[in-house]
Amino acid sequence: MGIVGGNGCDIQRRGERANEFGLERQQAFLSFFAESCNIKASAKKARVSASTIYKRRRDDPEFRVAFAAAQDHATALLKAELVRRGLELLRAATPDEAAGAALAGMDAKLLLSLVAQHERNAGKELGDQNPRKSDAKEAAARLQALLIRMRLERKREEEQRRLERLERLERKR
Repeated sequence: MGIVGGNGCDIQRRGERANEFGLERQQAFLSFFAESCNIKASAKKARVSASTIYKRRRDDPEFRVAFAAAQDHATALLKAELVRRGLELLRAATPDEAAGAALAGMDAKLLLSLVAQHERNAGKELGDQNPRKSDAKEAAARLQALLIRMRLERKREEEQRRLERLERLERKR
């Protein structure tokens, strides 16, 4: 919310814009995310874009901490759900019962992929899960190192081909 006025109008409070990611929408997103561990679906429910979430997570340390807490909570729920569904499947006596154990619109494959994604990011600094704008020098250094490795590999291949040609010529003599 802000205060606006002008053109001879009285100063008045304006409401939140439809595309604004204010505190209320942040809390809504974090709530949805803590239950699902799915950024895109949670962003859609909170009526913001996923890119807004990634940008806010990158730029706002407080949001980054809240995001990490919600992610930890969601991952614990996902793991518990995997255990519960696994037990249900083990108890199922027929294939029909096993098929009925996939519940609530999320199959075990999706749950496992979400848990695996979180596990890959565990232990990283908050906000390091996606590249930062400030990593430009590091990215340039990585690209430079990659180019050097590619050039060396190409030179090795050329040298290998040259040696093979020499060996063929010597065998012909």
